[in-house]
Amino acid sequence: MHSVHPLCGGSALEVLPGQTHPGGLVVFTTQHGGLAPESLERYTYKDCQHDLYVVEGRVCERRLNDDGTVTLHTPLPVEELEYRKGKRVRFYHRVTINCPRRIHTERIRVDETDEDRQIDPSTSRQKFNRTEHLRQVPPDTHAGRRLKGFRQDSESQHSRFDQAYPHKRVPAYGANAALLIYIGSAWLSNSVTRAMNAIALAA
Repeated sequence: MHSVHPLCGGSALEVLPGQTHPGGLVVFTTQHGGLAPESLERYTYKDCQHDLYVVEGRVCERRLNDDGTVTLHTPLPVEELEYRKGKRVRFYHRVTINCPRRIHTERIRVDETDEDRQIDPSTSRQKFNRTEHLRQVPPDTHAGRRLKGFRQDSESQHSRFDQAYPHKRVPAYGANAALLIYIGSAWLSNSVTRAMNAIALAA
């Protein structure tokens, strides 16, 4: 993991799912409920093949029982969240496929690809919403559960912030504008807390 940038109170910064932040920011968001397993890719090797799906924010391998009536999705271990910097920052899950014949290692892009953005003629929709189905930090992992504990304070704080405006929404257009407003709010909150602590200590 490259970095997770905290706001006040130790809360992990949350932005809307979308393209990875150009500065290389690792973003943690929980997975929306009700998303069906989505086919990712079939990896074919010399003597075996593996169907990979995305389920609950992470890459899984689809497995069938002997009669083919039950489908199981086995989460693949994420060995590392790889960070690559070029013209644009890229993040990959380095996953391990524990095959009986031999262990395979693959790198799965977490951020949106050019192919993902193409329109499927049969549905007139984007082929694959990768940032909706895959999370840089999958929620149901040790790191995800740890960050989710940090996230609770930020959720209530963001809700109160929204409620303070006439339309119950922060009037920000675009990720950069929203980030600037939230950082300003955190700065103000920290300044007030610091001033109140200083008064209490001086009393």
